[in-house]
Amino acid sequence: MKIDLHCHSSFSDGIFTPQQLLEMAEKERLTIFSITDHDSIKGTVIASRESAKYSFSYITGIEISARYKQKKIEILGYNFNADNSAFKQSLVKLQNSRRDRMYKMLVKLQEIGLDIHFDDVIKEVGNASSPGRPHIARALKTKGYASSVKEAFNEYLSTDGPAYVPRLTVEPKEAIQQITKAKGIAVLPHPLFVEKHDLRRMEELLDLLISWGMKGIEVYYNYENAFSNFTAKNIQEVTKFLLDYCKQNDLLVTGGSDFHGEKGTLGGVYVPEEYIRQIQSFFNL
Repeated sequence: MKIDLHCHSSFSDGIFTPQQLLEMAEKERLTIFSITDHDSIKGTVIASRESAKYSFSYITGIEISARYKQKKIEILGYNFNADNSAFKQSLVKLQNSRRDRMYKMLVKLQEIGLDIHFDDVIKEVGNASSPGRPHIARALKTKGYASSVKEAFNEYLSTDGPAYVPRLTVEPKEAIQQITKAKGIAVLPHPLFVEKHDLRRMEELLDLLISWGMKGIEVYYNYENAFSNFTAKNIQEVTKFLLDYCKQNDLLVTGGSDFHGEKGTLGGVYVPEEYIRQIQSFFNL
């Protein structure tokens, strides 16, 4: 059994359409699948509508941008009511902030002498309702200013890069509440990106997220293919801690590849069968 509850389509910063991802999920023989675009539900709604003809179970998903005390803490949402008007309106604000940020980053790139313009990035954005740094990175690669998306981030777009611009986000508490009010459940993705050095601090943060309504943790994640330098030992230690924590606090254990299309494989993250069955039971799949 295989699952993937974290990937991105062309409606945010992935390169494949929802339809293509559905075909890939079928080819990979996934048992459960979800598209979790950044601050957008357009792709997951399309996928949900067309998923009935495939053999796997599909869950609507999203990844909401959030920050807490200057720390990036994104929140995954699953199985929400995609027709909830308040939920959709809150996402429009985040999508608009993404587009405003893109303009500001392009100005900064031009100020350091790069000949890159809105039209160059739009070619990469396509139908995405949530444009982001990966689209600019791909445009930089296309224009010859970087040999890869990773190099574009390292040279220009990282948090300490010359073109970086912070953008509007919500706090995790608000993101969790938005998902919950839309009858969905909130899950913390890639916890090692939030805190990797101090398990005590991680536990304090997890306790806080639970108090706000979080119901699960993405324990299994594609750290090996992420832009990170986590060691195998580091990943193993934190995975054990998180599994124990989830058991003690009756949290759902999930997993996902964070597949965008450039590297890695859809369904490429191992999730033990016992947790897949728990997910099936939780969502009545």
